[in-house]
Amino acid sequence: MTTDSRPKGVSLEAIFDADARLWRDGGPDDARERLWIHPSGLLLLDATRKDGKLDGELKWSLGFHEMSEYAPRVAMRNALGLPVGPTETLVATFAAGALVEARFRAGFDFPDTLKVELRDGAIDGTLEWVIGPANGALFEFAGIKLLSKAFKVPKPWPHRLTAVFAKGKLKSTTFFAKDGTPLDVGEPPLTEWGENAEASTLTGYIERGDFAADAARFFPKAPRVSKPGSKKVRLVPSGRVLDEVVTGGGVPVMTLAFDFGSYGFDCKKEELSGANDDKYVGIASDGSGEMFLLDVTTGEVVRYAHEEDSIAPAFTSLDQLAFSLLRIEAAAKKRIPKAKLSALFKRLGLTTAGALLKEY
Repeated sequence: MTTDSRPKGVSLEAIFDADARLWRDGGPDDARERLWIHPSGLLLLDATRKDGKLDGELKWSLGFHEMSEYAPRVAMRNALGLPVGPTETLVATFAAGALVEARFRAGFDFPDTLKVELRDGAIDGTLEWVIGPANGALFEFAGIKLLSKAFKVPKPWPHRLTAVFAKGKLKSTTFFAKDGTPLDVGEPPLTEWGENAEASTLTGYIERGDFAADAARFFPKAPRVSKPGSKKVRLVPSGRVLDEVVTGGGVPVMTLAFDFGSYGFDCKKEELSGANDDKYVGIASDGSGEMFLLDVTTGEVVRYAHEEDSIAPAFTSLDQLAFSLLRIEAAAKKRIPKAKLSALFKRLGLTTAGALLKEY
């Protein structure tokens, strides 16, 4: 094989193996072994070894030009002890011969399709998968055979998932939309969410226990808010019951549209610019970080814009706020039809709620 026949990108030290139709630089007994396929010069293997064992980063891409080359290269992959995944290109990390991480890609310059962490020969740590068709096992290695059905992927498919394993056992799975938003796919759409509610029924929503009941029914699997009580919130009749729900673990952690991280925020003590008044106390924040403050002198709720340091009327009562925020969060998680909820807010005169819903 002449120098002119050497494909671009192949090491000048590489020697052509005519029988295998490969260019070889180093071998299994060397500190580094590299192989390129002929005639394209695409990288087949780049592996480093220490004391004869794979160690460090390894690159592998099962390429071939003729079908007669396929079986020998599959045999080579098996002899190397490499895992099998959803793509034929792999970037793996070894430590003294033990596989500790495997990343499958469409090509070396592409993002990971599947990343698997391992320890002591078992999947252990985080697994990340850009969800797609999996023919057979999603991941196979040394007796491990992980099927995609283990994750119970809902339809329509989320964009990707992150799973946590401990000693080979699946502990948790989180699904994500393409923009990175976590998806609450564990609960079906709500069939009863107050679509026929009347404005008159909003009064007493918290004190009747409806807020606590809806929170438990809408988000049964969500972790609960852990916040200390607020004497200021309790100055309002419905605030007393709300405070009991919050401190009693009855308010779910809402991850998309709202959160109760600002509950009990003392605007006077914290010298909140634009709302530095003893009458204001924090209840909740929306997804953009704007706070909803209770005016304890009127029982009304205002929205605080942190960039403008200004407040604006939002809800005439805590009941309206509580009724709205639960349903906006549920709609953001696709458990309530957004169009129907928008129509309900319009009918009830909940202008702020309708505007907030459009943001999600």
